[in-house]
Amino acid sequence: MNRNKRVFIFFGIWILLSFFAILLNVLNVDWTKTNYINGIIIIVVLGVLQGSVMEFPMQTVATLLIGGDTRDPAKARCDRFTLLLNYNLLALSKDEIEDCLDNMFQAFMGNLSPNVSAVLVSATGPQELKDYEIEVVQKFRSLIYDQLFQEGVSFAKNDLDTINSAHLEHLWKLYEDVEKSVFVREYLHDICDRFAREFMVVHRVNRVLRKCGQYQDLMLLSEGDDLAFTYCDRVYYGSDARPYSEPLFHDSEDVNNIFGRKFDYTLVLDGDTGVPDGCVYDLLSIAAANPERGIIQPAIKLYCNDQTDTVFMHIEAMRQSIYEPMTNAVMALFGQSAYFGKAMIKNKIYIDRVIGTRESPIERVPIDVLSHDTFEAALLQPLYAGSVYLLEAPSYNFVTWNIRERRWNRGEVLLAMYFWKNAVGRLMRWIQRKVKRDRFNATKLRTESHLDFVSSFIAYAALRQMMMKPFLLLYVLIHISVHLRYRYASIIIVMFLVLVFPKFATCNKKNYKYVLIETIASIFQFTPEAIVGCVRLVKAVQANLGANIKWIPQRAVEDEFKASNCFLSSLKHLWGYSVFAIFSGIIVILFVEQALLLLVMLITLFFLPLYTGVTSLPYSKKEEGHFYAANVEIATGAANTPGIYRSTEEPGCINIGFDDDKHSVV
Repeated sequence: MNRNKRVFIFFGIWILLSFFAILLNVLNVDWTKTNYINGIIIIVVLGVLQGSVMEFPMQTVATLLIGGDTRDPAKARCDRFTLLLNYNLLALSKDEIEDCLDNMFQAFMGNLSPNVSAVLVSATGPQELKDYEIEVVQKFRSLIYDQLFQEGVSFAKNDLDTINSAHLEHLWKLYEDVEKSVFVREYLHDICDRFAREFMVVHRVNRVLRKCGQYQDLMLLSEGDDLAFTYCDRVYYGSDARPYSEPLFHDSEDVNNIFGRKFDYTLVLDGDTGVPDGCVYDLLSIAAANPERGIIQPAIKLYCNDQTDTVFMHIEAMRQSIYEPMTNAVMALFGQSAYFGKAMIKNKIYIDRVIGTRESPIERVPIDVLSHDTFEAALLQPLYAGSVYLLEAPSYNFVTWNIRERRWNRGEVLLAMYFWKNAVGRLMRWIQRKVKRDRFNATKLRTESHLDFVSSFIAYAALRQMMMKPFLLLYVLIHISVHLRYRYASIIIVMFLVLVFPKFATCNKKNYKYVLIETIASIFQFTPEAIVGCVRLVKAVQANLGANIKWIPQRAVEDEFKASNCFLSSLKHLWGYSVFAIFSGIIVILFVEQALLLLVMLITLFFLPLYTGVTSLPYSKKEEGHFYAANVEIATGAANTPGIYRSTEEPGCINIGFDDDKHSVV
């Protein structure tokens, strides 16, 4: 069955189920006792809510029918392809720099090849932190040189057991025909020095387009263009436009090293992204067999392995692992993936379709957008490579998760302004003009992207989930004034479809305990979402309209929780919800009849700080190795974990860390 037919059947069943749900809602209303306006409103609200929720059972059915196994895309030889391992960072502290460059070092050494280079594209502001980035890069270069030199000497002595097997395959075997004394005397220093110089940092001049602009400029530098021509037109971008022909990067040896080398691919990564050993080789092999794809999207695995990792982090990793089969099935069903902002991009296709040329710029990504990946995915047809994965740490606790979600919500609101430029965009721009006054900067998109049906469905996924929150709250409030024959049937069905039914496709004998734990945790975490999600959405809209909203960095919150009592910190950040729940609960008990649903929501809202405090506790080291950590067999000291995934017992591998003064590598 071809993709179009599968998609047609999928959405056809979805529409039928949604229509059936609406019919049941109509029959469930006791029209003899209910005001017609209230009845119609609740049917509309329930229709939207249940229509959105129907996505979960549809994905569940798809998983049961076509299987949730990980698909392994076709592969081909990739020896001729070159790739940039691109980490992107806007550092606010030295700790962030250390963590990012440690991840980049692990990624580079775990995927060592003459065709792979690593570069940190920095948008860091303070000169002190920029200098520190250069300092740490130099220290890692020394480590690269020393480690490779030791391996090279072992190779010359034919002591192959002490050499990293991937390094032996992709590097040292290239010199197996060279006489060993000549190799050490004439080749080894140059080899080690060349690889050390391929570990780089470049500092961007302008912050236009944020992270997306960082790797766009990197691609252009690789193509041989080191002066800005994108996002320079004040007619489109007003005061946000950057000067035409401004240097893309501050001049440096690393900038000159990248200039004009025309790398085939860029593996775009965040500072906290881990790249397992051999991941790059697998991605390039998949790309070689699928040259028409502009993005190869690996899976993103959440990992937990440290005794300091919190219960919340383990729950998040567990949740992702449980739902992974559904992701695999849906991606296989559609034959297309979303772009998660961390993936391998084919530079030529990206430049041709997204950036354009100096003579004919395209600039398809809006200059002010945060969720740039949606526009890129619509043009580049990402291929989901679920058999290959990148690693990422989950949010530290509910507070940092909520901060991240609020930032993402702001990005989704901006997307809505471009997706529906007349219905949403015009209104938001008008309000922005009134709020910001002289600070308002009118911007517009140079080249619009037209999404096909599948791309639209994938692109709007986060928007659908975000809008479920206000509709859920609206239902909880309205249902009190409507006489329903089965008062709680609708919401029970919604919660069942979201929390329980998907488990039919993912629960098995090996993970049923974790499924039960995740379900209980989800009840405590997501039942208050009708209120918390709406607060998040309001703040996201306020931020887009220009209000002075304070955004707290996630790392600062993590450091606060680590340095103090987690229960007190939870109360500090979430006390308002508990106070609101108490006062609202008293009012509901005194003046509202048949408000059990509302009371349940308020009770879980009241206990949200307690839930956050409990799940902010570190998970026991004794049990750590047995936790269901993202289905990648990660435990303390296990393989494929950034920072420690090469243990000191492995031949040819070293353990990297920073000493207490945060300046030297040990």
